[in-house]
Amino acid sequence: MRFGGLLYGYRFRQTELGGLIRTHMDGDLATIQRVHRSMSSTLLWLTLLFFFLLLSFSLNLEGVLSQVGTLISVLTLAAGMTIYYGFSRRKMWAYRLALVHWLFLILICSLITIIDLISGIQGNIMSAIMAVMLIFIIIGMVKRFTTFSNPLFMAWYIGQSTNILASSKLQSNEMMGACPHCLSILAVKPLELSGEDLCPNCGEKLVSDEVVSKFSGEEE
Repeated sequence: MRFGGLLYGYRFRQTELGGLIRTHMDGDLATIQRVHRSMSSTLLWLTLLFFFLLLSFSLNLEGVLSQVGTLISVLTLAAGMTIYYGFSRRKMWAYRLALVHWLFLILICSLITIIDLISGIQGNIMSAIMAVMLIFIIIGMVKRFTTFSNPLFMAWYIGQSTNILASSKLQSNEMMGACPHCLSILAVKPLELSGEDLCPNCGEKLVSDEVVSKFSGEEE
């Protein structure tokens, strides 16, 4: 059974890392490290910003609501800082959590932008300025989000830098893919993948049973 160009739903879009692989390997790795540091810093200061905004809102409440809001603020900060700590130190458990947290921060920034835009339209100049600044931040975060699914970045994150070099020697019918279970970077032939293909590192299926069932139904 063949599944065309589909690899368990992973479709790797190119980011600023995409064109760097063929030359100056040391410079390429330095660029990946710089991107990672930038993403880690963004997670840190936006997590702190969200904490202070949530805390300020909670302190304006009264009675039990204020206490509950403050507790939620502290728990949110603890969770965000834990994700930042793990991601900045390239911990495996933090990768997907950082991805989800990144999406969450985009959502929060978007909501704050809408509120500031409404306030700015009503004549609040500072809110209008904040809205414009947040729009640029959101655009940058959306663009940088594709880095999470970039196989070069993923290989570096989990310590498989040698696979980054190997990717420049792929055959014409091969592509870089990530095992959906252990995130190992593999050279695969997408047109020849089947439901029986296993990851050589963790032994799990490279194609999910759901995808197998879907395409089996379509072929019938």
